[in-house]
Amino acid sequence: MIDIHDTELPPYPGGAGFRDDDASRDGARKVNRDGSRVTQCAFVLQAVERAGPAGIDAYSIFNLPDAQFRDLSTCRARLSDVKKQGKIAKKGERTPGEAGVSVNLWIAARYVPAVPEDQGDLFGLAA
Repeated sequence: MIDIHDTELPPYPGGAGFRDDDASRDGARKVNRDGSRVTQCAFVLQAVERAGPAGIDAYSIFNLPDAQFRDLSTCRARLSDVKKQGKIAKKGERTPGEAGVSVNLWIAARYVPAVPEDQGDLFGLAA
C-alpha cells in the first residue's frame, strides 16, 4: 500500500508517476530526488519542438546522440509527462517502429490544429 505521506513520492503530475510495486516506487523516488525527470522532460520537449510539424516518435528521441535515457520505457514515460503538461500531443499519425509495430508521432502543442468554435457538438445536434 502506498503511504500518502511519502514526501519522496508526491502525487502525479507534481512527481513522477509510478505503479503499485516497490521497484516502480523506488524508480519514482530516484528521478524525483536527482532531478532527472525534469531534465529528461525538458530534453523530450526540445526534441519534439525541433521536429516541427512533421513530428517525431519515441524511438527517434531515444536514439538521439545526447539522449539521457537508460531505456525506451523511460523516454516514453517522459513523453507522457510532457503530454499531460499540455506541451505536446499525438499527431494523429503513426509510423513503423523498430519492433514492427506502428508508433505514435508527437508534435508540439502549437502544431495541433485548432477546432473551430462554431463547430457543433455532434452529440448535441439532432440527427
